[in-house]
Amino acid sequence: MAEETPVITQYLGIKKQHPNDVLFFRLGDFYEMFNEDALEVSRLLNLTLTHKGDNPMCGIPYHSAKGYIARLLRMGKKVAVAEQVGEVAKRGLTERKVVEVVTPGTAVESEYLDGGSNNFLASIFISGGFAGLAYIDVTTGEFRATKFPEYKFAENVSKELGRCSPKEIILPESLKNNKEIQTILETISVASVSWYPDWHFNAEKNYEHLVKQFKVANLNSFSLTKESPEVPPAGFLLDYIEKTTNAPVSHISGISVYQDSQFVIIDDSSRRNLEITFNLRDGTSSYTLLESVSNTKTAMGSRLLRSWLSFPLTNENEINSRQNHVELFVKDRNLLHCVRENLDGILDVERLAGRIAMDRAHAKDLQALKASLKFWLKSQAVLERYDFSMPEKDSAQKIIDLIENSIAEDPATVFTEGRIIKDGWSEELDYWKKVRNDFNGILEEYIESEKEKTGIQNLKIKSTGNLGYFIEVTKGKLDKIPPHFIMRRTLLNAERYTTEKLQELENSLNESGAKILELEHNLFIEVRNELKKYIPYLQQAAKKIAYVDVVCSFAESAILYNWNRPHVLSDSLEFSVKNGRHPVVERHLPAGEFVPNDVSLCGSEPENSASFALITGPNMAGKSTFLRQNALIALLAQTGSFVPADEANIGIVDRIFCRVGASDNLARGESTFLVEMTETARILRSATQNSLVIMDEVGRGTSTEDGLSIAWAVSEYLLNTLKCKTFFATHYHELTRLEHKSLKRLCMAVAENGSDIVFLRKVVEGSSENSYGIHVARLAGIPESVIERAGKILEKIQGDASVIIPETETEEVSKNKVEIFSGSLFSEEELVLDEILSCDIDNMTPMVALQNILRWKKSLAEK
Repeated sequence: MAEETPVITQYLGIKKQHPNDVLFFRLGDFYEMFNEDALEVSRLLNLTLTHKGDNPMCGIPYHSAKGYIARLLRMGKKVAVAEQVGEVAKRGLTERKVVEVVTPGTAVESEYLDGGSNNFLASIFISGGFAGLAYIDVTTGEFRATKFPEYKFAENVSKELGRCSPKEIILPESLKNNKEIQTILETISVASVSWYPDWHFNAEKNYEHLVKQFKVANLNSFSLTKESPEVPPAGFLLDYIEKTTNAPVSHISGISVYQDSQFVIIDDSSRRNLEITFNLRDGTSSYTLLESVSNTKTAMGSRLLRSWLSFPLTNENEINSRQNHVELFVKDRNLLHCVRENLDGILDVERLAGRIAMDRAHAKDLQALKASLKFWLKSQAVLERYDFSMPEKDSAQKIIDLIENSIAEDPATVFTEGRIIKDGWSEELDYWKKVRNDFNGILEEYIESEKEKTGIQNLKIKSTGNLGYFIEVTKGKLDKIPPHFIMRRTLLNAERYTTEKLQELENSLNESGAKILELEHNLFIEVRNELKKYIPYLQQAAKKIAYVDVVCSFAESAILYNWNRPHVLSDSLEFSVKNGRHPVVERHLPAGEFVPNDVSLCGSEPENSASFALITGPNMAGKSTFLRQNALIALLAQTGSFVPADEANIGIVDRIFCRVGASDNLARGESTFLVEMTETARILRSATQNSLVIMDEVGRGTSTEDGLSIAWAVSEYLLNTLKCKTFFATHYHELTRLEHKSLKRLCMAVAENGSDIVFLRKVVEGSSENSYGIHVARLAGIPESVIERAGKILEKIQGDASVIIPETETEEVSKNKVEIFSGSLFSEEELVLDEILSCDIDNMTPMVALQNILRWKKSLAEK
C-alpha cells in the first residue's frame, strides 16, 4: 500500500478496534468508509465507489445516515459510528472516536425498528448439565430467561428462539463446533450471530452485574442463584448492551424467569406449520393467526399480542381473567368504541420511556409522551369502575404538567435548531431569546433612557458593518455630551459615540445564538433527567395500555367474526367444538362460504368419549383445514381470546403438536420423509395425556407398505400409550380397520352426481374409501388425455388386482397381460413362489398387490 495519509492512519487505528463492524468515519458532512468496508457496503447499498489514493472509498451524507444504517442492520451488519469530537481543527487532524456501535439487537432509533414486534437480543450458555437462554429488548426493557437440560438442547433452543425471533444472538466460542446449534442457526431467521470467548460468561461476574443493575442484595426475588444456568447469558447481555450502546440502561430493572409448565409448549416445527405469527410462503404475517386477531391500536399492544400467541397460558384463573375483560368489551360496544378511540392516540410509551432512560429522547419524543398520557388518562377514567388494576394517575399528570410547561409545542429534534424550551420556563433563557428576537426593542428602551439622562431628544442608535452599533449626536447638541459617551468617529454634521452599556448589549446580541443553544440543551437535559424518575411508572402504564389494547383487539375480532367465549377447564380432557371454523381461512373467504364443523373428543357422554379422531377423505376436501382449525381454536382459547365457534369446551392442554405438510432440508441431507419422521418422533417422545396432537398423512413419504405400517403403529401408540387428544388424517383407508374404544372415525363428505363431484367440506362420522385424486388432478389442469388414461388404469386396478397395466392399451398388448398365478412362469423360482404362497390375499389391498407384482417381475426379469 502507498504511503498512508494522516486521515487513513487515523481510520485504520479505529478500524483495528472494530474489525467486525462497518465503520462510519465522519469527514465533514459525510460518513466515509474505506478499503474492505467500502467494497462491501458499496455493493450492498449500491453506492458509488471512489478512491482516496490507493484506498477504495464510498460515503453517505451524515444527515441521511439512519436510512443506510437501517438497511445494513436488516442485512445483519453491525455499524460503528466514529464522530468528530471536540473542536474541528483548522490545521492538523481533528480527533475522532467511536461514540456508538449499532447492532441488529441493540438498535434503539425508531428508524431501525418495527413498532409491532420486539427487537430481541438473545444469548445461550451451557453449564452444569443445563443450558441457559436469555433474551432482552433494550428498547422496552423486557428481559426473559429460561433453562432446560443439556440433553434436550436442540429441541428447546429451537423452540425458544422460534418464540422470541431474535434479531441478534451472541454465543460462547465453546458452542462453535456444536452441530446442534449450527443446525438451528441454519433454520431460523436470525439476522446476526456473534461469538465471544467463554470468559465473558463467567457466572460470578455476571451475577454481580445483574445484582447491581436491579439494585438488589441478591437475585432470590427473581428465582435465581449464583449457580442458575440463566445467569451467565443474562449478565453478559447487559454487559454487551452497555458497551455497545454507550448509554445508561436504568429502565432494565428486572428479569422474568419462566418454565415450560407455565405456558403451552409448541415446538418450532408446529409453530411454523400452524402459521401463528409467520406464514410458510414468504415469512410475513399475512394469512396467519396473528393477522386474524390483530386489531390493536398501539405498538405496545401489537407486541403483547405476539407474545400472548407465543406464550398461551395453562393457568385457568389467568385465562378466565383475560376472557372476562374480553367479554366486558364484547357486551359493552360503547365502552369498546370509547377506549379504542383513545388508544388510537397513544404512541409507543414503552419505547419512549426506554429512549428517555438511555438519553436518546428528543423534544418531539417528550411531546409525544405528553399527548399519549393525556389519551391514556381519558381511557383510565372510563375503565376505573372495572377490575383493571390501574396505575395511579398522579404520576401521569405530573409528567404532563412538566412537559407542558417546559417543552415548546412544535420543538426541533436537534439542539442546533433551537425551538426546544417553552417561553416562561427559564428567565435567563427568556432574556437571551429577547436579545436575539427583539434587539431593536432593547435598543429603543436604552436610547430612551439616554435621552432622558442627557436631555438630547434627537439621539439615534445606528449601525454599520465596520463600527457596529453607535449613538449619533448632531453638531448642535455636542455641548450636552455626557462623560460616559465614548468617541468613535467624527462626521461633517454629527459625531458617533458608544457606551459601555451599548457595547454590552452588542456583545449580548452576538452571543445570544450560542447562549440560547447552550441553555436549551442544558434545560432539556434537566427536564429529561427529571422524567427518568417516572420510568417505573411509565413501564407500568405501558403494560396496562398494551393489556387493554389486546383484550379490546380480541373483543373486536369476536364482534366482527362472530366468535364466542370458550369454556376452559383445568380438570378436564374434553375438546368439544360446535360449528368451529378456521380463523384465518374464514377471514379470507367471502362471507358465509366457510363450512363450519363440529367435533367432540374426551367428552363425558359415551358417544363422545373417544380421544382419537381418524379422519379420511379426498384431497382438497378440507382435512388439513379441519385439523389446523382445532389446534388454533385450542391455542386461542388459552390466550384468553374468544374462538371461531358457536360453543367450545376446552380442557387445558399442556402442548400442541402439528405434523402436517411435506418439506425437506436438502442442505442438511434430510429428505422429506426424514423430516416427517423426525417430527413424528418428537411428538411420540414428548406428548402427554393433556396434549393436543394433529397429524396429517403420516408415512406418505415412503413406500405404501412402509408408510401404512408406520401410520398404523403410530396410531396404536397414540391410542394405547399416550392417550392424548389426537386428530389423525390419512389416505391409508386400511387404517379404518383399527378397532379401539378410544377411536372415532370421521370423514369428509363428498356429493357425487355421475362424473361430477362436489367437496362439501363437512365432517361426518364414518370412513371414506375414495381419494378422488383424478378429480383433483383435473381441477389442477392436468391434460385431459392424461386424466382419461388415469381413469382407465384406475378401473383396471380396482377391477383386477392381478393385472399389470401397460403404457398403451392396444389389443396386442392386452393379449399379453401377465397374470401372477399362471404357475409355469414361476416354476423355477422357489424364492418368489414361497413369497407368493405366503401372501394374505384377503387382507391385501389392490395397491399393495400391484406393487408386489412390479417387484416380482423386476426380480424375475433380472434373473
